[in-house]
Amino acid sequence: KRGLLERIRAAGMPLDQYVEGRFYYGIKTGYNDAFVIDGPTKDQLIAEHASSAEIIKPFLRGRDIKRWRVEPQDLWLIFTRRGTDIDAFPAVKRHLETYRYKLEPKPAGWDDAKDGRWEGRKAGSYKWFEIQDNIAYRQEFLKPKIVYPDITLSVRFSWDLSGVFTGDTTFLIPEAPKWLVAYLNSSMVEWFYQQLSPRIQNGFLRFKSIYVEQIPVPKTSDREKGYLLMMADTIAVSKQGGNFEQLLNGFVYELFFKDDLHARSLTLFDEAERAGLGALAGLEGVGLVKAAESFAATHLFPGATLRTMLSDLATLDVVRIIEGRE
Repeated sequence: KRGLLERIRAAGMPLDQYVEGRFYYGIKTGYNDAFVIDGPTKDQLIAEHASSAEIIKPFLRGRDIKRWRVEPQDLWLIFTRRGTDIDAFPAVKRHLETYRYKLEPKPAGWDDAKDGRWEGRKAGSYKWFEIQDNIAYRQEFLKPKIVYPDITLSVRFSWDLSGVFTGDTTFLIPEAPKWLVAYLNSSMVEWFYQQLSPRIQNGFLRFKSIYVEQIPVPKTSDREKGYLLMMADTIAVSKQGGNFEQLLNGFVYELFFKDDLHARSLTLFDEAERAGLGALAGLEGVGLVKAAESFAATHLFPGATLRTMLSDLATLDVVRIIEGRE
C-alpha cells in the first residue's frame, strides 16, 4: 500500500499547488439559530421591509452537500458582515434583537469564574448584530466553486454555480475547473484520502485542508479534461450514474497507471472516443439524460468493448488494492 501511495503522489501535482492554495472555510456566524432562517421567515422579513433582501443569501449546511450535487433545503443566511448599517435593515434588526443576549460578544474583562458563564458569543471586535468572523473572502462564494462537507464517510465533492453561501461545516474551492469534481469523487481519490485522514467516531473522515491539499492532480490533456467534465455533468443527472462512475474510475486509473493499463490493451479514453462519448459534451437537462441513457445502453452493457475493458481493470493489482479486492 505504501508503495502505491507514493506512486500516486509522484504522478501528480498536490491539489494545494494546483488551486494555488485557494481553500476557504464556510461562514462561522457564532450563533446559527439567529442568522440562519427558513424560507417563510425570509419572505416575512422581506415583506416587512424590502431592504432585507439585500443581506439575505441562499445557504447550505455540510449535510446539504451530497456527492455530485447540492440539495438546498430552503435555508437562508442573514449576512450582516462587518460594517453593516443595521438601521438600514429594520426588519432584520428586529429579528436579530430577539436573540441579542446570545449574540453579544464577550466583554474583554469578563471572568466566567467570577461573573458566571457568558451566555453570548466569543470575544471579538464584531458588533452584536454582525456575523462573528470577518469574511474578507465573501466574494469567493459568488464564484463557480467546488464545495464539500468537513466531516463525511466518503468523498462528497459537488459543484455550485448558484452563488450560495455555505456554513462552517463546509469548505469551498472557488474558480476550480469543473472536471476536478469528477476526479475528486473517483474511487482512486477515495482510497488515497482514506490513507491520509484519520478516522473519527463511527468511521467518519475529516476533510481538513491539511489533508485535502495533498490529493495529487494528474497531468491531463484537454481531451482527458473534457471527458472528466462530461462525467461530472452526466453522473449528476443520469439514472445511469453507476455505469458512468465505473467509466470515470477507469479514466482516472488510466491517468495514473497508463503503462499498467496499456500493457493489457486497456485504452479507455481512446475507446470512449471511438464509441462517441464526445456527443455528450455541452448537453444539459433532458438532452443529456437521453444521450447518456443511449450511450450506456449501447456501450456500457455486458459484451460491449468499453464495458469489457472496465471489467478487465479488475485484473490489475493496483485496481484490486484500491477497490479492496486484495
